[in-house]
Amino acid sequence: MRILLSLTLLWLSLAWGQTVSPVGPPPAPEEVLQFLSRMGFSPEFTAALTSTLSAGFKSGRTTTTVTLLLLQDLTKVPRDQAEQALEIVRYALSQGFIVDTGLTGSSMLNEVRKLLTLGRDWEEVLRILSLRLGFLLATRSVLGRHGLITVGAWGPEVPLTPADRLVLELSWAAGDFILWEGGSASDPRFLGYVQGRLNRLVGLGVLCSEETGRVTAALTPALLEEIVQLVFQPERR
Repeated sequence: MRILLSLTLLWLSLAWGQTVSPVGPPPAPEEVLQFLSRMGFSPEFTAALTSTLSAGFKSGRTTTTVTLLLLQDLTKVPRDQAEQALEIVRYALSQGFIVDTGLTGSSMLNEVRKLLTLGRDWEEVLRILSLRLGFLLATRSVLGRHGLITVGAWGPEVPLTPADRLVLELSWAAGDFILWEGGSASDPRFLGYVQGRLNRLVGLGVLCSEETGRVTAALTPALLEEIVQLVFQPERR
């Protein structure tokens, strides 16, 4: 009964974003990478993903726990589909983005796991994952263009800064509003939704209050609309 309850809670956490404490210590990076090596991808792809994940583990851009869970989930889909998803994750990490913050929270990895748990078709999984990457790229581009963050060197091995988490959370809030709340770039609720999300994360200690407060105060409907336009018109980035 206890095992059944644990599995039920885990499913609910993936489907609805509820907090569930992991059982046992996180796996070592070597364990995750050994699992990856047995998934049957080409040596070239495996080597590229191994290198990027290793750097991401060290810098804190992804966790071993959720990475291993995702790899296990992806063994249940055709190998070419699994490679498509992991290539997007690899590219996001190579661009210096945070792709996983643990079993809950803003996370490309958990997004894929949730969609698979909900039984969504692969085209939708890939579309949403690609859009999440687009929101990350667009958010960093727009904030940097307007001088709201400093955009320096990036990569999976570069030490994390408060701006990295701010980019993640702002892009995630904007993406949630467009992808899951049924909103649009011109929706008058958009600005308040994003500002409210960021302020809550400041209160929880997830985001730096000084930097986030400055960016939140500078947000405008036009700036958020610019982010959304870049997501759906990537040639303008």
